[in-house]
Amino acid sequence: MIKMIVVDLDGTILNEKRQITKNTINYLHSLKEKGFIIVIATGRIYASSLLATEGATFANYLLTDAGTCIYDLENNKVIKKDLIRKETIEKIFSYYDDSFNFIDVCDQNHTYKYIEECHEGRSVIATKDLDYILTQCNEITHAAISLKDYNRVPALYTKLKKEMTDADIIIMQDSFKENKWLEIFPKGCNKWNAITYLAETLSIKAEEIMAFGDGGNDIEMIEKCGFGIAMKNALPSIKEVANDITTFDYKEEGVIKYLEKYFRKNE
Repeated sequence: MIKMIVVDLDGTILNEKRQITKNTINYLHSLKEKGFIIVIATGRIYASSLLATEGATFANYLLTDAGTCIYDLENNKVIKKDLIRKETIEKIFSYYDDSFNFIDVCDQNHTYKYIEECHEGRSVIATKDLDYILTQCNEITHAAISLKDYNRVPALYTKLKKEMTDADIIIMQDSFKENKWLEIFPKGCNKWNAITYLAETLSIKAEEIMAFGDGGNDIEMIEKCGFGIAMKNALPSIKEVANDITTFDYKEEGVIKYLEKYFRKNE
């Protein structure tokens, strides 16, 4: 019996415009009203997650930064938050050279982008001032490294994995892009660990969880939950460990159509 439904954002419940449809909001809201626990699990920061989902009123909980932070949306409180030490960020910057495209350093509300072309937007502040980033970003939830040639990402991953033992590093890729980059998180933080922590507080078992995802940071939650559903557009590595695959992709409200069919069949 399903008690918790976990959804990724980009490539999963957001469409090709990186927006959420009214139909998706309404359907997930109806499941929430029926007593299902709706959880968003995304690599985005808190502010960006709320912006993309029009406030996420359809969800009970929000897991951001690929599991680094857990928010109780209904009670407007932080359940759990792990942070990266500034010393770790300084070490990341010590590797910076001409092969880098940019480095992102994130807190709950902003992404500080270390890049040549400086500008300030709604949630992204682009600057070439490292001291400014380390001063302004007091609670670092995760970081990311983009290289000009993404084919060089695996080599950098191997190097950093060996030398940075106080953080977790993954090669990230969205299902709808060929580009790869590195994501750096506090040690032990990932979507599945955050889901497990939340589920235990709610007395929900792994076999009572259905999760939808498409990209590189979704693999553990798709593999380990009771019903791991890969999007039609998901990476091959996600499909390999999934229990099932949606018939429709993220551009076609694949999650909602899958859930509608599932609950009609299992009523």
